[in-house]
Amino acid sequence: GIPAILSVDTDGALREMSSVWLARVDPGSVIGVTGTVGKTTTREMIRTVLAVSRRVHSPRKSYNTWIGCALTVLETPPGTDILLLELGMNHPGEIRSLAKTYHPGFGVITEVGPGHLEGLKSIRGVLEAKMELLESPSLRSLSYNIDNELLSEAIKYSSGDLELFPVGYRSPMYRIVEARTDLHSGCPDLVVLIDTPGGRREIRAGLFGEHYAYGMAFATVLGDHMKIKPAEQLKALSSFQALPGRGKCYLTGNGFLVIDDSYNANPVSMSAALRSLSLVPIRGKKCAVLGGMSELGEDSLQLHRDVSRLFDCLDLVLLIGEPWNGVFHRGTPSNCRVVDFEDLQGIFTASLSPGDLVLFKGSRSFGVERALGILEGLR
Repeated sequence: GIPAILSVDTDGALREMSSVWLARVDPGSVIGVTGTVGKTTTREMIRTVLAVSRRVHSPRKSYNTWIGCALTVLETPPGTDILLLELGMNHPGEIRSLAKTYHPGFGVITEVGPGHLEGLKSIRGVLEAKMELLESPSLRSLSYNIDNELLSEAIKYSSGDLELFPVGYRSPMYRIVEARTDLHSGCPDLVVLIDTPGGRREIRAGLFGEHYAYGMAFATVLGDHMKIKPAEQLKALSSFQALPGRGKCYLTGNGFLVIDDSYNANPVSMSAALRSLSLVPIRGKKCAVLGGMSELGEDSLQLHRDVSRLFDCLDLVLLIGEPWNGVFHRGTPSNCRVVDFEDLQGIFTASLSPGDLVLFKGSRSFGVERALGILEGLR
């Protein structure tokens, strides 16, 4: 036989087992990362920097629900110096429960914006849910996006005696001076300048999107906090690679330059990706294949319309999914089409050429990676 534990409350048992195991392995630091966008990439950037000289345990893939966090904790090996948790939610109270169970001592809030509005109702609801991280009994330090005025104001009045590390273009401590896109071997390279308490740093990595500058700044904060040498931090970040489906840029076998950001989307992340796409210095056409954005509740149509205002700077925009229906008040612009997957092969063949740049992005439920497969399969 296989050993088994019988329980009438499997959820509660999993939570209790993980809490007991966390107390037993007793990592020196627990870091909790949350935010509307950028959680996983920021978490991985932090892990990359801290792993230079620490034994770091972090989640597999995007394990950010309470079940994912519990499994991450249960997989934490003895001797771990730093446990890195990604805290997700789609309803009030979820982050509070995670914070009070796993006691992060250092918190990171990447961004607050419209996401999971079906469960949280408003951006104010999103803010309140993210601020639940501050209810961790062990929280001593917090890094956050100071450029988000709603978040910045909330922290000003709620942070108590926490040690604060604001990040952003307006930060007095870790200020993003510049984030720009260069081309390197045909693919976008992100160059970021950050002013830190110890001086200015320049980071260059093979990433698409100026918004990744925030993740680099958060990783720099944690690297400094853990006393990792700046040169070692820069070396680690310069080798960072985008995760599959999260802004990974590559040249396909048939000659198209692809940005695979198909893992997920909300208005904040989609707007950031479109702005970055418009800034890439490339000779070929710029195209976006966009799935709908899920869980936006009654504001869904207006939020899709807001994103559509960024389409003007692109040569071709292909829209997949019911949320895009009715977005255009005065007829569909000449560079935009609402399509089905069955239409894509013909459109790609007729409209695109090798050397063109194509962004793929959308919420998971729309399966935008299928469109990427169609493009890669063109002969």
